[in-house]
Amino acid sequence: MAYINPRLRNPAEDAAANTKATGKAPTDWIGGACAIIAFGLAAATLAILYLEWDLVTKFIGQ
Repeated sequence: MAYINPRLRNPAEDAAANTKATGKAPTDWIGGACAIIAFGLAAATLAILYLEWDLVTKFIGQ
């Protein structure tokens, strides 16, 4: 978190922040699901690219 000089802070925001609960946001699971899907797609893309290259080098090397 960035440092903000106390003279630039809004006291109303500070009071509101102290009264909020510190639990997770309700949409945290969306980010986690997107991260898992993105990792899976990246792994699948890498596997496909490797297998394509392996197939190409077998026929070109002969």
